[in-house]
Amino acid sequence: MGKLIKYELKKQMLSKIVVAVLAAICEAVFLVALIINKAEWAGSAFAIFFMLGFASLFYFSFETIVTYSNDLKTKQSYMLFLVPRNMYQVVGAKMVTTLLQILLVGAAFAAAFVGNVFITCARYGEIEEMIEMFKMMFEQISGISLNLSEVIYVVCTLLVIWIEFVLMCMLAITLSTTLFANKRYKGVISLGIYVVLQILVAKVADLVTDGAMSAEVFELNAMAWIYIGVYAVVMVICFFANTWLLDKKISV
Repeated sequence: MGKLIKYELKKQMLSKIVVAVLAAICEAVFLVALIINKAEWAGSAFAIFFMLGFASLFYFSFETIVTYSNDLKTKQSYMLFLVPRNMYQVVGAKMVTTLLQILLVGAAFAAAFVGNVFITCARYGEIEEMIEMFKMMFEQISGISLNLSEVIYVVCTLLVIWIEFVLMCMLAITLSTTLFANKRYKGVISLGIYVVLQILVAKVADLVTDGAMSAEVFELNAMAWIYIGVYAVVMVICFFANTWLLDKKISV
């Protein structure tokens, strides 16, 4: 699977280079603005850098979905059709690649963001006061208190729900290419199934957590992890359903 992951990363390398160049430009403008004491420039560069980080995470995930769709439509992908690999390795490699991209890019932008905050504090003095102000602003905007347990929970929730979203999209694409391949409105049908499944998953997650809470079996923190667990189970189901359809229905 290592070679497949390496191939996926290489195939999507151009977008990473573009994002890296844009991030480097924003960072350079930010640092130069601090040096020459142009606070407005620094603020603008900082805001663009922040938005670029979020946009990159969304784009890389959607890039995986688009690449997968093109693989199935053209049947020319090295990963899907020109290597003696089972579909579990193929889909698994795509998901590991997506997860690695999200984690690495997210960590890089987060580290740069924190570094920029400290650089700004050091430049203008009153470090402790500015850090406390930043913390209060972050908590007011996001509703997340900056303690370790909540940060871990939020990160795990975002990762599991986002991976489930990607896998569900891939499953819808697979359905369009396999079971509904000869249907006139296969795209619309697959999209409808995707929407219905996502609504059902959200309802099930709410019912499970509400039921456990009303029974007073678990504490509030446990509720959050049960919610994550529901999405994790759906994620696994989507993975195996996707690979089974590819293995049984795709003609290589």
